[in-house]
Amino acid sequence: MAATNSAWGIEVGAFAIKAVRLERQGEDVRVSDFVVIPHRKVLTTPDLQQDEMIRIGLGQLISEKDFRNQTVVMSVPGHLAFARFAKLPPVEPKKIPDIVRFEAVQQIPFPIEDVEWDYQTFGGGTDSPEVEVGIFAITKDRLAHLLGIWSELGLSPQMVTLSPVAAFNAVQYDLSNVGRTGPLVILDIGTTASDLIVAEQGKAWVRTFPLGGTHFTEAIAEAFKMPYSKAEKLKLEASSSKYARQIMQAMRPVFGDLLADVQKSLSYYQSLNRGVSLTEILGVGSTFRIPGLRKFLGQQLQCEVARLDEFRRAQVPGAAGADFAAATVNLATAYGLALQGLGLAPIEVNLAPVAVLREQVWSRKTRWFAAAAAVVAAAGGLLFVDGLLGGAAIESGRIETDQIVQSAISKANQEKSALQELEQAGRYGFTAENMRRLTEDREIWPHLVNDVYAALGSAGPQKTLFSGDPAAIAAVPPEERRWVLLEDLSASYVNAAGKRVMDVTMAVEFSERSRQDFLNETVCAWLRRTAKEDRPEVPYRIVEGSVSLNIDKLVTLEMGGKAPEAESSGQRASNRGREREDSGPDDFASQSFGGGGGAGGGAMRGRRTGNDGAMSAPGGGLLGGSGADGGFVPDGQERDPGASGLGNRRRDRNRTSGGASTDEPGSADLERLAPLPDAPALYELGQKYHQGVITFQIELASDAPAAMAVDESGGEDFDS
Repeated sequence: MAATNSAWGIEVGAFAIKAVRLERQGEDVRVSDFVVIPHRKVLTTPDLQQDEMIRIGLGQLISEKDFRNQTVVMSVPGHLAFARFAKLPPVEPKKIPDIVRFEAVQQIPFPIEDVEWDYQTFGGGTDSPEVEVGIFAITKDRLAHLLGIWSELGLSPQMVTLSPVAAFNAVQYDLSNVGRTGPLVILDIGTTASDLIVAEQGKAWVRTFPLGGTHFTEAIAEAFKMPYSKAEKLKLEASSSKYARQIMQAMRPVFGDLLADVQKSLSYYQSLNRGVSLTEILGVGSTFRIPGLRKFLGQQLQCEVARLDEFRRAQVPGAAGADFAAATVNLATAYGLALQGLGLAPIEVNLAPVAVLREQVWSRKTRWFAAAAAVVAAAGGLLFVDGLLGGAAIESGRIETDQIVQSAISKANQEKSALQELEQAGRYGFTAENMRRLTEDREIWPHLVNDVYAALGSAGPQKTLFSGDPAAIAAVPPEERRWVLLEDLSASYVNAAGKRVMDVTMAVEFSERSRQDFLNETVCAWLRRTAKEDRPEVPYRIVEGSVSLNIDKLVTLEMGGKAPEAESSGQRASNRGREREDSGPDDFASQSFGGGGGAGGGAMRGRRTGNDGAMSAPGGGLLGGSGADGGFVPDGQERDPGASGLGNRRRDRNRTSGGASTDEPGSADLERLAPLPDAPALYELGQKYHQGVITFQIELASDAPAAMAVDESGGEDFDS
C-alpha cells in the first residue's frame, strides 16, 4: 500500500487498547498522538463478556480520537493466527508467488479458500542463494468476527497484521541505525499468550505459546484465595507491596513454565539454524515490570535480558515525552502497526480481506464522484443561468441572478446527497456475520441439559417423591430423600490454550444426610463416568478431571421462623431465618437460586420468587422447574398428573403488600381474581437441607469453529 504522511496503529489487547499516531518526516517519525485505554476488567476475567468489553473500550477510543480520513492499521493476536517459515529453492522471482502458494497449501491445515493469508520473502543472506518465506494466515470466520466488532464502532482498518509481526517491525525499524549484526530475541509477554520473535539479518521467525500475564494472576488468586480482579491488582502492585515476597513465591511455578517455553523455542530455532548463538533478549509487555523476572530469565538462559523502555528513532515533542516513555514497554505493537501504515515496516503483511479493501477504495472514490457530480451540476446550472440571463436581458434587461444560481447549487447538493445515500446503502458491512454468530453453539444446550438431568437422576429418587401428595412426601425423612434439585445452571467460555472450553456450574439443593459423599457418589460419579465415554452424537466431551464439588460452598441450612402454615407469603419472604451449621461463604448462604418456568422447565439462571422459606413439591420443581412437565422422572415411573401444579411459586414481584401492581398491567386484578396458592411446605421447622455447587468443563467437538493451538514443532497451529 502506498505510504502516507500519517497513520494510526491500534492494538486491541486483553489488558488495554493501545493506539499510536505517527507522522513521517523523511525516514524518521514523530509521535503526534497516543493513548492507552485499560479495559474496565481484564478480558481474561472469568465469566466476562469479552466482546462487550472490547466494544466499550473502542467506544471510549472513538470518543477521544478522530479516525475519519485516517490511515488505520490494526492487529490480530498471534495466538489467534498462524505463522510458518520455510526455505524456497533458487528460482526466478516471477515464479516465487506460485511456489509460495503451493507451500501455503501444504503448511496451512485448512482449505486455502477458508483463510485470509499473505506472505513475506526474506533473503537467505549474502552467502546463500536460498530465499526464505514467512506465511501468515487467519481463518476467515475469525477475522470476520473481529472486523465486525471494529466496524460497529466505525473502525475500518486499511491493513490488518499479526501482533508479533508488528512488534518485529517496531524493533527492527528502531534499531536499524545501531548497526547490529547478531540475532536479537524479542519476547512479548501478553495477557493470554506470549510471542517469541527472532530477528536476524532482516528476517523474522515467530513462535507463540499459551502462557501470559493471566497465568501469573491466576497463581496469585489461587495462593491467596482471592477473586481474579483483586489478584490482578495485587500483581500490578507487587513491587511496592508489603507482601512482595509472598507474591513472588506464588508466581514461582509460572516463572518456571515461562522459562521452559522460552528454552524450547530457542532450542528449536537453533536446531533449524545451526551455529547461531542467541545471547540477547529484549522484553516487551507490562509483565516485564514484575520484579525479578528479567534477572531470573537472564540467569537461567545465560544471556542478557533488557526491557524496551524507549524508541530511539521516535520524536515525541512537548510534555508528552515522559508519558510516552512510561508506556513504551506496552506500545511496541501499536508503534509497529503505525510504521506499516507509513510504509516504513520491514514486513508488510496485510490480512485484510480483498472485499473490504475494495469497499474502502470505492468509498473513497464515491466521495470524489459526489464532488465531481456537484461541480458538473453547478457548471451546467451556471451555463443554463447564463443563457437565461442573456435572453432575459434582451427581453427585460434585468433578472434575479442570485436566485437562479442558488437554485442550481441547491440542485447540485440534492444530487450529492442522493449519491451519498446510494453509497451508504451499498456499503459492505458485517451485520450478517454478527447475526449468524448469535446462533453459534445453540446445539450445545439441549445436550448439556440432558446430561445434567441424567446426572441428577442418578441419585435414584424414591417414587414417593413424585406422588404430588405433600403428606406422603413429608413422611419420607429429609435425610433419607434421594433427590437433588437443580437451583441454577450456567456456562461460560474460558481461555484454555486455544481450545473451545466452557465452564459449567450447577447449584443444587438436597437433604440426604451424607452431604458431600451423597453428591460425589451420585451426580459427580455420573459426570466422571460419562467423561470417559465416547459419545459421537454429543457435540462436546466432558473434560476428564474437571468434575469438582466445591466444598467451600457446601452449606447446611435449617428451616427457621414461624411454621409456614401460619405465615403469609410476605412474612415468609422476609423471615428467612436459616442458620448455617457448617462454615462457608456468607454470600452463598444468603442467596437464592433460580427456578425456570414453562413446560418441561428446568432451573435456568433466575431467582426464586415468592415462598422462599419452603420447598416446592417435586412434581413441578424437582429440578427447579415450575412448568407442567418440570422435574426428572426415573425410567419406568409415570408422573402423577396432579403433581404438575405443586411446583408453581407465587410471583410476589408483581404485587405489593397492598395488592397494587408494580410492573405489569393488570397484574393486581389477576392476583385478586385468580390468586396463586402458596406451594406446600416440604420441610418443617428445624429440619435441615443442604446447598452445594458442582462444576465441570466441556470441550466443544472439533467441528466447532476452529481455534488456535501450539504444536510441538516450534510454531502455531490450528486445531482440526
